[in-house]
This record gives sequence, structure tokens and C-alpha cells, in this order.
Amino acid sequence: MTSLATQPLPQRWLFVPGDDAARLQAALTSGADAIVMDLEEFTAPEGRALAISRFAEFARRARRLHLWPAVRLNLLEQGGREELAALISTTLGDPTGTPAAIFLPAVEQRSQLAALDEALAEQERLHALPAGCLKSIATLESEAGLLNAEALLAPGRDTSRLLGALIGTGDLATDLGLMPDQPAAIITETLKPWRQRLAVACRTHQRLAIDGPWRWQHGLGTDQHWANQQGLHARCVIHPDQLEALYDLMPADSHRLRR
Repeated sequence: MTSLATQPLPQRWLFVPGDDAARLQAALTSGADAIVMDLEEFTAPEGRALAISRFAEFARRARRLHLWPAVRLNLLEQGGREELAALISTTLGDPTGTPAAIFLPAVEQRSQLAALDEALAEQERLHALPAGCLKSIATLESEAGLLNAEALLAPGRDTSRLLGALIGTGDLATDLGLMPDQPAAIITETLKPWRQRLAVACRTHQRLAIDGPWRWQHGLGTDQHWANQQGLHARCVIHPDQLEALYDLMPADSHRLRR
């Protein structure tokens, strides 16, 4: 197995549709550190089976390039459990075809993360994979989730596989009553305290803090400098053309947490 365990955790996490072969191929040479096949938001329901069938081979190709192959499931009770089982079954017991990280959306309660932890352990047992090789990342994208960040990210045996958390700024903005057509300055200033909350919780509990995507044409540099000061040294990317800029904007090898 191509080991990623000795590498620092990725900084630039590119989210891509799982059923778009061209975008998956492009992602491998995009400059991302991790590529997230997003089954929840970016892949239509009718394309998820195809995406899952491709993942194991995609993961092997990514690992050969020293990139992290990752996936975001749907909620476990809304098809995510079945997606996970199908993903791991396609590996045929080969760890190189597994996700290096598995994102769970809309996390608000610790019981959601504990349930994912149990599901990952079950898949390892079923497919004779190394114990603990499947890791998780929580997506906090509501006011309730961010208010509960400290409790969600605290260490414990029930969430032993948890690497960190992503703040879903788009859904959080909606939850806070912000409108997409409001000025970027209003949206970003409103979200800053919530991003700081994630950074503090992750720093306290030695988790990876992944900042939300920058959705506007201008202003990424100023915002990333602010994020660096908060300790948000990893970022979700949905526009691949931002990756090159982030190499210059993000501190090199700044996040020393390990798997």
C-alpha cells in the first residue's frame, strides 16, 4: 500500500463530482493535495453508483501520485451507509483502493460521528482491512453544528478515527439567513466568528481544520491571509483555478498533524 501516514495532512482539498471522468482525471494533475469525490452535493443521485464503481481505481491512481483520495458520503440514514459498504466492497480487500478520508455531512451530534466510526470498523472487519485504516472528517455546516464544535471534536474512544472538520460555509450562510446575492463583505464578515470557532476547537483538540471554499472571483488573497492568522491552514476548493494561488497564499507544510 502507498503509505500516506508519514505525510503532513493535506492543505488543499479539491471537491469534484464522482461521475465526471474528465474532471476526475484533471483533478489528479490540478495541484490539489487531496481529491474528494463528493457523493452528497456534487454527484446527482443517478450518477452515484457509477462514481462508486470507479472509486477504488481512482484511489490507487491518486496514491501513486502521493495524493489523498477521499470521499464525502450522504448522511448514513439517507443512503450513506449503503454508499460506504459499496465503496469498500469494490476494493476487494486491497487497502490502496480505500478512501484516505471519509467526510460525513451535516454533523450536529456526536452520535453521528460515533455511528460512522462503528460503520468504518465494521467495513474493516468484513473486508480484512487493517484496523483503523479508515478515517473520518466531520462537515459542520449549521449553527447547531458549529455551536457544538468543542464537544464534537473532543477526543474519545467513540470517535477514534476522526481526523478533523470542514466548515461548510455555503450551507452555514443559508442557515444563518444570509442570501446569496448579498455583498461578499457582509457574508464573509458574518461567517468569520464561526470559522474562528472551528479553528479554536480544532487547535484545542489537535484536529485538522479545513476552511470553507471561496466562492467569489476576487478577494481570495486577503481572505486566506486572515485564515492563516486564525490557524485555518487547510482549505476546501471547488474552483480548481484557485489551487495555484493557494500555493503562494498558504504557509508551506504548515500543518504538522499526522494521521
